[in-house]
Amino acid sequence: MHLDKALAYLGIVASVILVIYLALTTGRLVYMLAGVLVLLSCLLWLAIRENAQSAFPGPQLAGVSPGKDRLSAVLFILFLALYVLSIAVLYLRASQYERPPGYFILTSLMAGVIAVETLLPCRRKASEILLQVILLGISVVWSQILIIPGMMQSDPWAHKMFVLQMLDLHTIPQGYMYTYIPLFHLEIAGTSLLAGLDYRLATMFSVSLAQLVIFPLVIYSLGTALFNDERIGLLGGLMLITANQQISMGVVSIPNAFAAVFMALVIYLLFKLKSTSPIWARNLALILLFAIILTHTITAACMALVLYLTWGACRFYDHIRRDGSTEAYPVTLALASLFLATMLGWWYFVSGHFAVLLDLIRQGFSQDYFVQNPRVIDIYHEFVPVLEQIFNNTGMFLFFALSLVGIFYLVARRERNGFALGVVGITILALGFFPLVTGLSFIEHRWWYFAQIFLSVPLTASLLLVIGRSRKRTVTLLFAACISLFVFAMIASPAANNDNPFLSPNSAVRTGFTKSELRAFDTVDSIRAGPVGADRYARVVNYVASDPDFIIPIDEMLIEGAYRSHGISTVLVRDYIRDHTIICYDGMFRLTHDPERTLDREEYDRVYESGSASLFVLNNS
Repeated sequence: MHLDKALAYLGIVASVILVIYLALTTGRLVYMLAGVLVLLSCLLWLAIRENAQSAFPGPQLAGVSPGKDRLSAVLFILFLALYVLSIAVLYLRASQYERPPGYFILTSLMAGVIAVETLLPCRRKASEILLQVILLGISVVWSQILIIPGMMQSDPWAHKMFVLQMLDLHTIPQGYMYTYIPLFHLEIAGTSLLAGLDYRLATMFSVSLAQLVIFPLVIYSLGTALFNDERIGLLGGLMLITANQQISMGVVSIPNAFAAVFMALVIYLLFKLKSTSPIWARNLALILLFAIILTHTITAACMALVLYLTWGACRFYDHIRRDGSTEAYPVTLALASLFLATMLGWWYFVSGHFAVLLDLIRQGFSQDYFVQNPRVIDIYHEFVPVLEQIFNNTGMFLFFALSLVGIFYLVARRERNGFALGVVGITILALGFFPLVTGLSFIEHRWWYFAQIFLSVPLTASLLLVIGRSRKRTVTLLFAACISLFVFAMIASPAANNDNPFLSPNSAVRTGFTKSELRAFDTVDSIRAGPVGADRYARVVNYVASDPDFIIPIDEMLIEGAYRSHGISTVLVRDYIRDHTIICYDGMFRLTHDPERTLDREEYDRVYESGSASLFVLNNS
């Protein structure tokens, strides 16, 4: 039996077992949807595999149609017009801290225009399309960074504290988790000093920009090399730059995201450049591999896994095929072992992260190591409408499920490096997905981020396999519409949309503060007599406040709707938490009471109000 057919049948069996297992255990329809999509992808490959071999013709002929060139120019102008219009929509928005729904629609239409450009049967100007892809990514990511003062999510506040200390002390601060893996912070500190920018802008113009530029270029190079067709590379760059986890990591810009840039460059060097300049590729790869170790532990562990999987997949493929190929592997066992030894040695002798790894192993990667929630938080998803849950995850699930078709195609055409790339992507995806149904934890969303990088090329191959050789206008327009809908599902999902979850009101949290809220924190900090209780996300200001115990989370009180009985004397209530989903413990929750009315009933006096936040102090008289 052909290997691709065997893998497809194996996928069918595995997906059926997965759906049954999920139905009997978690019972969550949205998780079962993932298994159903995998099943449909395997069936789709079996249906189209006979004609798939001719679906990717070689590079276009030199002769091009003048009409097609004019169409390319028209599409480029249309993209720029939509881009300018999207900026105008942002500028004229009704809510200061929310991008309007029209922005998401215009962005999706821009993605559809780029998709049509990649399909034109003429000599495409890859540089122009790549520029559009990068501009689109900049718009989606930077519009969120610039619309909210301060930083989004929790980790960037801690990294800001580390960088500010580094600038004040003129050395790397001691005693922190990143003391001996400080490359990310050195990059931002250097940018801040050279360009005179604050932390947020320095991060945006260094780490975030590197992600937005390098990822599309690397995917373009890999996709074009594997398929000898630049459509794969161009469309792959588009799908990656608009993927939800990529957008999320571009917005928060943390060491994990920055290290992934080095990982992408290593993959390019080993899979592409090594065949033409092996010495340069090897030396540059070694430098970048060490840079990964100096940037983030999870990415370093992922890189070690990638190197071993690549070597093992190539060996397995040669053993199965028995082609007797003499082509060098992208990764050697010596390189993988050298990196692993260096990484573990650095963790053990220098940074101390080896002790953390041992602790994780001793606890069996228990979910409790990362997440500790009361039951009321764990079951909150039951109160989120099913359709909302499906929307939140459909884009990402389709991204991963459809990529299987591209992997099957790579196997069918006997593309060893492509097979290795697919094995890496699927394995990393499994590390991110299966903990959701087993109770284990590997910080799932970080692995989804890595998986999207490796599976973007197979995904694009899947999308073009459905189109095949068709040059019909209706098919092209349908393809563009599908890409637009795909992109909309990605960029509007909670993972990628931090400011306006207009389609996910029960399952998304605004992870950022308004200017009024930040001023309220400063004022409260100056008048308080002791610690102040507030919702959990407000605690991030402790990283940059003069007192690290300024804000204490009051999750249990917010859930119970009772404050006085817990002995809390001072409470800060943001107006946002009264009618929005909030971060509570390590999950989400929506209050069932009005905290201001409850505090007033429990004889707390309002001593400060800014319009966005109020401070209450217990009246003991």
